[in-house]
Amino acid sequence: MDTRCCALLLRSLLTVSILLSAATAGKYSRFRAADVERNAITNAPCTCAIFLSGQFNRFNRTEQPKGNPGIQLELMQHFACTATGNKQCSNRCLDAIVKHLPNSQNVICATIDRDCYRERAYLFYQNCVPRWVNSNLSAGKEFCCQNDEPMRCNLMAELIRQSILENGNATSIAVTSSEEQR
Repeated sequence: MDTRCCALLLRSLLTVSILLSAATAGKYSRFRAADVERNAITNAPCTCAIFLSGQFNRFNRTEQPKGNPGIQLELMQHFACTATGNKQCSNRCLDAIVKHLPNSQNVICATIDRDCYRERAYLFYQNCVPRWVNSNLSAGKEFCCQNDEPMRCNLMAELIRQSILENGNATSIAVTSSEEQR
């Protein structure tokens, strides 16, 4: 009788421990699945963009650029969420964007939604977090666009000068004619 009682006790203890371990394993796996799901939402792939200098404040690195980028590429690669991963993302972006440099003036002017005068294009990237980071890399070229068309900047400067002079003359003519009426 003693052996039966011990065997029954041992069997029930084993059953309880198996049930307990199964219940806790399920609980922890749910937490692990939630962590994976949460990380998948915030872990953005490496994404590259070109913003013009008029769209961001170069002296305030925390302020995000305004408006839409001239060029945006999602590389569909995930890099580590470290300084090294950010550098890898930035380098991949540079490799991808370099292909567009020969035709960059046409592409930028066609994609931005405004005119621009002597603005530089800067490379931004996102890695892990959906927040633009300025790489401080620029092609060193100034862009001038009017009505979605590229223009030579010195020609555009002359057009701006003429427009200012015409507006200045129109104002002085309006002032003189109103004084003559008195």
